[in-house]
Amino acid sequence: MKATQVPILLAAVAALTLTACSNDAKAPEGQVVATVDGKDVTIHEVNAEIGGMGSQAQSAPRKLVEAVALSRVIERKMLAAEARTKKLDQSPQFVLAKTRADENLLVQALQAEVASKVNQTPGEGAQKFISDNPIMFAERRIMTLDQIQFLRSPKSAALPLKEAKTMQDVERLLLEQNIEYRRAPQQIDTLVLDPRLSQEFVKLSKGPNGEPFMYTDQPQGAPAPVVYVNVVAEMKTDPFIGEKAIGYAQQVIQRQEVGKRLQAELTRLREVNKAKITYAKGYEAPDKVAALLEKAGTAAPAGGAAKPAAGPAAK
Repeated sequence: MKATQVPILLAAVAALTLTACSNDAKAPEGQVVATVDGKDVTIHEVNAEIGGMGSQAQSAPRKLVEAVALSRVIERKMLAAEARTKKLDQSPQFVLAKTRADENLLVQALQAEVASKVNQTPGEGAQKFISDNPIMFAERRIMTLDQIQFLRSPKSAALPLKEAKTMQDVERLLLEQNIEYRRAPQQIDTLVLDPRLSQEFVKLSKGPNGEPFMYTDQPQGAPAPVVYVNVVAEMKTDPFIGEKAIGYAQQVIQRQEVGKRLQAELTRLREVNKAKITYAKGYEAPDKVAALLEKAGTAAPAGGAAKPAAGPAAK
């Protein structure tokens, strides 16, 4: 495979070299490694392109990797110039996508700035974290769950899940109300799970007759909270200790601190901008929309609402 790739890459570089040699302009110098129609291509752009090549860039000679990366940058600039010639950069779709991409990059830059100000936790602090969270380390568990997932809604919140004693009962209730769901085995590692939830999993797995238990979470990108109904099918202990555990604990503590600071900044910005946000008719903040939907669902029989905390489906 590699033997067939190298000549192709070299051919691309050779063609690029011939094009550059045919230009009578002065050869680029310093951090500028090429020009395209008079516009500079810098070594920083080449290095960024190499960074995006991942493991592919590690098994080839550095100069060849640089040449291929440079070729990609030049090709992208030529194609982008052609798109501008066709005025594709003025289309509503492009403007929307560019705005979204710019905003995401700015958010990432803000996150990186916050992260850069968080110092690494010393070893003693990591050891304390390990001692305080045995479920993640010395008592780490690997669980296999039989799991049902569905979006929480007024319709699903009204389900009489207290009557469900088995996963089949849960499926029957969902099918009767024509609620879409997914049932599949899931493997849970308490090393990466919130320790409080892990402890609930362990405790509830010892419940009577292995009855289902339920918790609700809202993953990033989900339009509404997701309800998870589970039964622990298998569980084993797999301790995570030693130097690797200390290093991992330091990373977890740092991520938690970064998350706290980002959340505090977001809370501050929401408060500052609250009076500056105006919604069109029919639109509102998610919490208010959720409250209206919940209110609309109160006409259904009471007693079956999904609970945000982990707990048996029968409760």
